[in-house]
Amino acid sequence: MATVPVDCRYCQSASIYKHGYARSGEPRYRCRDCQRSFQLYYHNVGNRDGIPEKIVEMAINGSGVRDTSRVL
Repeated sequence: MATVPVDCRYCQSASIYKHGYARSGEPRYRCRDCQRSFQLYYHNVGNRDGIPEKIVEMAINGSGVRDTSRVL
């Protein structure tokens, strides 16, 4: 069985433990240092790295919800 090294996406700590499963079936992980939970892979595109910042930037620039969804 192969193991995947997992680091915290928020504080880059290596002290991670499994924290159950999401509704999509993907395993969730929790950091012992910053106490935040996360998944390695998200099915929802809005949760991926960098997308929330793009959404906020487009909202500040006056883009509507439909325009934002069409672009992203």
